Amino acid sequence: MASIFAITTIPAALVFFTSDYFADMALPSPPAPNVVATFEGGQITLEDIESHLNVLSSSTSSPGPMSQEALLETVEDLISDQLILRWAANRKPEADESFQHAIKHINENLNLESFADQLHTERISISESSIRDYYDKNKTRYEGRRFTEVRDEIRRTLVAEQEPAFVEDYLEKLRTSGSITRSFDLLDVPAPSQEELETYYRQNIDQFKLPRRAIADELEFSASQFGPKAQQEAASALLSIQGGATFQATAERYSKARFSSRAEVPEGSKNPDWDKNVFALVPGELASVFQAGGSYYVVRLQEVMPAGAKSLVEVRPTIMTTVRAQKEQQWFAENGEKTLFTIKGQRYSLRDFYKEYEEASLRDQFEGAEGLKRLADALIDRMLLVSDTYDKLLDVANKPLADETRLRLLRQMMEQEEVDDRIDVTDEQIQAFYSDNRDRLVSPPMSRIRYVRIGLGSSEADASRARERSDEAYRKLTGAVPGSDFASVAQEYSEDVETASKGGEFPGWIGESGDPLGELMSHPFHEAIQDMEPGKVGKPFELGGSIYIVEVTERTSPQQLILDEAKPFIEEYLTNQQHRSMADELQRRQLQEAKVQLYPQVLEKYLTRAASREQPPSP
Repeated sequence: MASIFAITTIPAALVFFTSDYFADMALPSPPAPNVVATFEGGQITLEDIESHLNVLSSSTSSPGPMSQEALLETVEDLISDQLILRWAANRKPEADESFQHAIKHINENLNLESFADQLHTERISISESSIRDYYDKNKTRYEGRRFTEVRDEIRRTLVAEQEPAFVEDYLEKLRTSGSITRSFDLLDVPAPSQEELETYYRQNIDQFKLPRRAIADELEFSASQFGPKAQQEAASALLSIQGGATFQATAERYSKARFSSRAEVPEGSKNPDWDKNVFALVPGELASVFQAGGSYYVVRLQEVMPAGAKSLVEVRPTIMTTVRAQKEQQWFAENGEKTLFTIKGQRYSLRDFYKEYEEASLRDQFEGAEGLKRLADALIDRMLLVSDTYDKLLDVANKPLADETRLRLLRQMMEQEEVDDRIDVTDEQIQAFYSDNRDRLVSPPMSRIRYVRIGLGSSEADASRARERSDEAYRKLTGAVPGSDFASVAQEYSEDVETASKGGEFPGWIGESGDPLGELMSHPFHEAIQDMEPGKVGKPFELGGSIYIVEVTERTSPQQLILDEAKPFIEEYLTNQQHRSMADELQRRQLQEAKVQLYPQVLEKYLTRAASREQPPSP
């Protein structure tokens, strides 16, 4: 019976049990012939499986034949759904806690868009005639691809076109039933008055004080550039200026000298020897060559601006930002107990909203009164969705199957709370990973190519002619037919109009993902060209309804990434690693607590009966 535990790959984002959990279990008799699995407080029957499969197959054109793996995965789904519901029943958060979680995860995948993506495939109906009509009107777009190959792609396109109206309609129904009140005028913090700005300026005048400033023309001869001749070159420049040459003209003779015209230099910002020599001059006076630090200088003082303070006009933007922040803090403190919005009678105060806003570091994304209002509206929509999800999931006493879409959403919510909030990747872990995996942390090679593309058409006859043409083009490109270069062959044979007109040149680099820890060569086209030697024409290959003949004209070498470059990839990799480990532990704990027992022999008998019913009668 070991074969019954062959389980297909399961997405890490979902909490499923796996075959190793049951590997050493004995196989006791089921409590009834139709019971496939039991757990504390419930059971999964063959009827449950069939009902579940009927729901899933309703959104696909052909559900396909059953297999042991598919049935076992269905059992896993159903047990997982029940454990999720149990978690939800025990875990339904209080309003304040739900609010805190919503704002903390406002930018994560659990959002209205992902919810709509799951829901619209079940609610938005697209007719076959609409799909066929779209294909007929866009045949050039799908050139070389049969209708059956692009049907699902077209359906997704048509669904996406209807999605915005669908999502808004769904949300509007939630808003209407949510009895929402808003007091968003509380987010309109009064702007600082002129009097408040002037008061802050007077009270903090020391922040805006200015030292004496020299306005001067200057030539700097750095010893690092001129070596031992720096002083000699500076003296020569001084003689030239004393003879009537301008600083600009003199600077053109010394390309290594740094020239500044009417530079404003605050006292104390340069070397003390510079200040001593320059501030001792009178306006218009030319200083003798002097040394300050590692340079020799030729300087003419134009003007000395006395010490003082920046005007209020000059510092107004800085003061405005500071005073506005102070007023915001004061405003939210004084009005904190007031109600910002209510949902179904549950009030949420301005203080709670602002506290969570600050702790979640959302200021850059939701700035000012309008930004805060956008955030508050987003929170209301999210909390309505979460509340609706819990209510519908927990009210399933008379439903044969829980809402699949909301169950998927709830799995995400559970993993965010039970797993993601506990993940912690430290700088030390990143550094250790980098040290241990330095050889893997390289930027992938990229290639420049030129190519010929010939469509395979929609019939075997078309495909046969396309292969004959590609063989003919390949012979010309490899020298079997003299006098043919790649550009002329591309123009003659390639059906990719844009690149054919450019001799087959692809505009840009192609290659792997920039993630050195990601799955290598995930794109089939990259796989096809990765081993091609630059400068040689590769053999024709078929991909996506076309034949390609490619020449790699240039390829970069892999480059070692420094720690700062590799850090985002390492952090993501370690985060996913921790997620998988912690999700596995959560899964095992749930199964142990639920005391799950599987009866695979029931599935085997079911499959045997199903197979016998499908056998044709003997002649």
